[in-house]
Amino acid sequence: MKVLVGKDADIKEGRLKGITADGRNFVVGRYKGQLFAMDGKCSHFGFDLAYGTVRDGLVVCPAHGASFDVHDGKKVNHTGAKDLRVYIVSLEGDDVYIEI
Repeated sequence: MKVLVGKDADIKEGRLKGITADGRNFVVGRYKGQLFAMDGKCSHFGFDLAYGTVRDGLVVCPAHGASFDVHDGKKVNHTGAKDLRVYIVSLEGDDVYIEI
């Protein structure tokens, strides 16, 4: 299922945008010009990653610092966290979609 995230111009470099679709949370962001999407809740404690940051290709949870690679969702640190699922992002005109 494709879900409309918003306009391309609204997704800023290094920032995260949270969305809810099909009863689940996702985050969408941009790193080095490339859009990415992944699960929106930290796998360690369920904190909302939309409040996190993007640093050096990682989404960093603001609660306990668990970090996840923007390309494949793999956890980089924090023993209590598990990998997150990533999603295909597509651009149709000015609209950004994720496939969930």
